[in-house]
Order: sequence, then C-alpha cells, then structure tokens
Amino acid sequence: MSWRYYLQALPSREWIDKDLPLTSVQVTTACNAPASISGNVPVEYGQLKLEDGSLAVREWGCLLVAEQDGHDPVVGIVDLVKLDGESLRLEAGGFTMYPTGTPWTGPDFAGVQVDPLDMVRKIWDHLQSFPDGDLGVVVDATTSPVRIGKPEETTEFTTSGGDDVSFESGPFRLARWTTDDLGKTIADLAEATPFQYQEHTTWDGEDLTHRLQLGYKTIGTRKHNLRFEIGVNVTATPAIEEGDYASEVLMFGTGEGRKKVAAQVTKQTGRLRRVHVETDKALTSKRAATDAARPILNALAGGYRIDSLEVIEHESAPFGAFGPGDEIRVQGDAGWADLDTWVRIDEMTKDADTGGMSLKVVTV
Repeated sequence: MSWRYYLQALPSREWIDKDLPLTSVQVTTACNAPASISGNVPVEYGQLKLEDGSLAVREWGCLLVAEQDGHDPVVGIVDLVKLDGESLRLEAGGFTMYPTGTPWTGPDFAGVQVDPLDMVRKIWDHLQSFPDGDLGVVVDATTSPVRIGKPEETTEFTTSGGDDVSFESGPFRLARWTTDDLGKTIADLAEATPFQYQEHTTWDGEDLTHRLQLGYKTIGTRKHNLRFEIGVNVTATPAIEEGDYASEVLMFGTGEGRKKVAAQVTKQTGRLRRVHVETDKALTSKRAATDAARPILNALAGGYRIDSLEVIEHESAPFGAFGPGDEIRVQGDAGWADLDTWVRIDEMTKDADTGGMSLKVVTV
C-alpha cells in the first residue's frame, strides 16, 4: 500500500505542499504518547516561503501528515529541522506533545472531588484558548468514577521515632506558581487514575480534524481472532527473559509508624516465597491498599516476557486490524522456550520503505 505526505503551516493551517516528496520515512503511533513521523525532503524546502514571506518549513511552525492507503492519516508537529547530507531532515511529534513544557497561565484553579478526565479537558481548553495555540483538537467526553482533590487541611503528628511531621493536603491545583508543565500533569493524571489516551486524525473535506481519545481504564481490546506467530508474521525471534517474580505484595499507604495503612496479598505459586514491598501515600484505607496490591502481584508472576516484535502484513493479523492498546496472542518457537503468551501493544512503528512494522509490547 502506498503512502502520501502533506505539509501544513501552523497555526494558520495553510497547505504548504499536498504532495511532499518525503523519503526514508518512519511513522509511529502509540498509547499515552505522541505519534512521531520522520523523513527527509530535498534541501530546497528549507527556502520555501509562505504567502506572508516567512519560511514555510520551520520548527513549531508546520504540521507533517503521513497517510497510508486505507488508513487514517497520522500527524506530527515538526519540532526538528536539520541538514542531513544533501537533504533536510524533518522530525515531528503528535499533537499530544504540545502541552509538554507549557505552564498553566490561566486563573488559579482549586478542584475538589473532580474527575481527572475533566481536568484533561480543562487543560486542553486552556491551551487552545490562545489564537496561536488552537490546534483544533477535540477531547473525548469520556468520564471516570475517580475523584481527586480534597478540602484544604493540615495534618500534624509525631512519629514513633519522635519526629514531628506536618504536611498539607487539599484541592487539585492548576496555578502559575505550581503548574509549570501541563504535559507532565496529564501524564501524572493518566498514571494515577489510571486512564489511557490516543491521537486520532481524520479528513473533513480538505481539512483535518484531530481527536484525543480517552479511555478509562484502558484503550483497546483483546483480539481473539488475531495471532502473531514466530516464523510466519513475526520475522525475527523475539528476545525473551524471565519476568520479575514475587508471591506476596506488602503495600503501604498513608501514615507513619503503627498508624500506617498497610495491606498484604499473597498467592500460591509452587516457588519459594518472595515479598515485594510497595508504598503509595495516596492510599488512605486498607481496602484501597489491597485493591492496589492485587494487579502488582499479578504482574509479578514471573514467566516469559518479551518487549518487542518485528512483524509483517499477514492474514493472521492484517495491518489495520490492530492498534496501540490492543492485546494479541504470540506463539512459536523462541529458541530456548516455546512461547505462548498475550502481549499488549504500546507502540507501532511502520517503515514506509520496507512495509515492515516494529512493535513495542508489554506481556500481559
């Protein structure tokens, strides 16, 4: 399937080139991370001008679009332009990289019992409220049952060791004096809630529309009808290793000394007992600590683990039938182990020249 490339000026959205001669192209899509596009154009593009006389190809001033037949386009804000031999190297990151490094400059906000996903929408509303910051991103209306932010309070106590401790807890804040990286704020919310997000772009006539998909707790599904098989559509034997192992998790929450919240979860494994200790000060009850410990224990089951796959187009898993967030079964002879496991796709990179695809995966 062939590829087409476009270049659009930002923030005007004026089309610079609808038939961009991009070569050596790699296109990556991901969950909870921006897409990326890289490639080379003739060096003459460095002198191309817009109607107002300004340079067309410049960092943070244009959008690179990559589109494969039969698939939605992938977009990236050009954040690197450099000379690469006799060509001009372009590298671009998806629109979810835009909040990174940008501070909150609106009125101070103190949220009590607010949905983290509402806070993501609030951040994007703020970012796009500026004329030169409006990317046209529409954020999903998805909600979650999680609530963050408490009324302002100061907690003071003396530890069993005789130390005086005092700390403040309170609302979820967005303020000039505390929030200096909105991208990190979104990432922290995604990890703590948890939720996943993914970029989507489609055509609306001659224009592009951008959607930020939100999913609580995850995006994607388990694809029972698809399969990756070593030697069939997996072209290189994946490197495998034993995953981390524990038969017990001791989870600590808030508090100090004997008043510290604690929970313990165990399971019979047929191996020696090993205890993993974890601390999360956000946990305020034994039930919450127990709930938080269970998925950690499941993740520490040991067994074979892989983190990458090289795949090609095949009827067992056609390109376009899976995406970041989906889970697919992997089977086959991996050299010193007979592999039969499920993996979740975190990131997909397509090589437009070879047609192959590299996957970053997590064994589940």
